[in-house]
Amino acid sequence: GLYLRIDLERLQCLNESREGSGRGVFKPWEERSDRSKFVESDADEELLFNIPFTGNVKLKGIIIMGEDDDSHPSEMRLYKNIPQMSFDDTEREPDQTFSLNRDLTGELEYATKISRFSNVYHLSIHISKNFGADTTKVFYIGLRGEWTELRRHEVTICNYEASANPADHRVHQVTPQTHFIS
Repeated sequence: GLYLRIDLERLQCLNESREGSGRGVFKPWEERSDRSKFVESDADEELLFNIPFTGNVKLKGIIIMGEDDDSHPSEMRLYKNIPQMSFDDTEREPDQTFSLNRDLTGELEYATKISRFSNVYHLSIHISKNFGADTTKVFYIGLRGEWTELRRHEVTICNYEASANPADHRVHQVTPQTHFIS
């Protein structure tokens, strides 16, 4: 999984009822059944996770685990590379949308379109609906894929000539010679 590649310090969850609880649903696969850590939405059923990675990710799949009632998420919308995304930004077209089934064991994986999620440094997950409850509850979110280290390219300063300076391009006289092959 990509759990160790998430920058948990900078991860945000908008509309969480308990400050910082959104971070707790990103945990190792082995701990997915720990139901003491969960996030519940506050004002309505929507949740928005802003997930920065420590490098570039090729996202292949997502697991989302909820409660066995109507608070389980029913729709998930993914957006890539929009840091600091807000609920206003969810009006735009998502990179991929999933209709979710209830998953209580964390074993149902939703496959992403790899061509669309091959160079991701920031992922936003918008939980837009649940199965009808006032609030949404999530116990575990698992991300599967490949990670590559982020390479920062320094700025390169280049000078281009508008017109050639003949002094920079000296050409030694070339005498043409003819060779006969017999």
